[in-house]
Amino acid sequence: MSGLPDHLRRPVRGMRDWLPPQYYALRHMEEVLCKVAESFGYRRVETPVVEHFEVLAKKAGQDVINEIYYFKDKAGRDLGLRFDMTVPVARVLSYNLELPRPVRWYYFTKVFRYDEPQHGRYREFYQFGVELVGSSSPRADAEVIQLLIASLETAGASNFYVRINDRRAVDKLLEHLGVAPYRDIIYKALDKKLKLPREDVIKIMTGGGVSKEIAEEIYNTATEITIQEAVELLYKLDKALGASYEKIVKYLEASVPMERLKFDMSIVRGLDYYTGIVFEAFVGEYKLAVGGGGRYDDLLELYSGVKTPALGFAIGVERLMEAVGIQNVERPLDYYIYIFDDDAYKYAAAVAKKLRTEGYSVVIELGEKGLKDAFEYALKVGARHIIIIGRKELEKGVIKVRDLEKRIEVEKPLSQFLA
Repeated sequence: MSGLPDHLRRPVRGMRDWLPPQYYALRHMEEVLCKVAESFGYRRVETPVVEHFEVLAKKAGQDVINEIYYFKDKAGRDLGLRFDMTVPVARVLSYNLELPRPVRWYYFTKVFRYDEPQHGRYREFYQFGVELVGSSSPRADAEVIQLLIASLETAGASNFYVRINDRRAVDKLLEHLGVAPYRDIIYKALDKKLKLPREDVIKIMTGGGVSKEIAEEIYNTATEITIQEAVELLYKLDKALGASYEKIVKYLEASVPMERLKFDMSIVRGLDYYTGIVFEAFVGEYKLAVGGGGRYDDLLELYSGVKTPALGFAIGVERLMEAVGIQNVERPLDYYIYIFDDDAYKYAAAVAKKLRTEGYSVVIELGEKGLKDAFEYALKVGARHIIIIGRKELEKGVIKVRDLEKRIEVEKPLSQFLA
């Protein structure tokens, strides 16, 4: 058999094709998650897939910059594919300063990262997320976490939890230990704590110049505690930070099941633009975080020159679908119409038009199958009913409707479809 070689028939590495059952599962997840965001008063936004490379690289961090799909266009401009939606949203708001604040936006769209493909990680993938821009209130932090929890619940996650931290708390700890100059390497190590063995995480820190004793202390401090215990810890590190965090906890206690929340100082997030509270969501036994976010109070100023507090989160849609077990959603065909000759086609078209206006999906046989093959085809594509219009039916002024699930056949007047 000639044609393209096999590797060219497959998607580009790190990409995937969405056949109807998988695509309808994706659309189901889109409908569910968007409905939650809308119910919280957020409104949907979209931006170009292509951004100026300088915009994307402004505050991404070297690791993320290395993952940007970069190219020059025909005019020689340096461009890249967006790696998340927070940066494009920040850019959009930088020239829409007149919008009333706070701005509540959400998105469900594709993003791209030239990362090493592996389980749960594609180079082209969907993100659902929200951005709350223009408020530094602890209520804003609590609202975004509420929305994240509501999204996970509505998507069907029953056994999930959200790990929370604050980068300012980590910075205070490093100052107290006298290792603030090693912040970047310590953050890199902490970001690997849930993925690598203890000795490997400590080795990252010691390899960057941190003493083994301090590295051990940081590792031991960056452990999981209750949200209430975290208030005590943050008060010890910084009174103002503790007071702010106590308010967040108060609002969360009034709005979400607290058993869903844990405090973990190893959660620092990989993107350099985070400045305060950060968090990641995990579902059941699924090993990877399905989503995460935090506060990025300095990012918008880089684009607009105006100091603007903001925070948000993004969920990796494919990861969430896998974690909650939504991989395929079948969309059965409602009616398959079989006619024996062209004389009946105008009646088939009228019946199909009537049923379609009522919201049903309808296919008319193309005239290439016999009745037996047509039945087999209808069953294979999951048709619920087959309609037969032959000479006998036309003479009687009826159509035969067979329910393929219940195996019941009835006759209906043709006239009710011709009005």
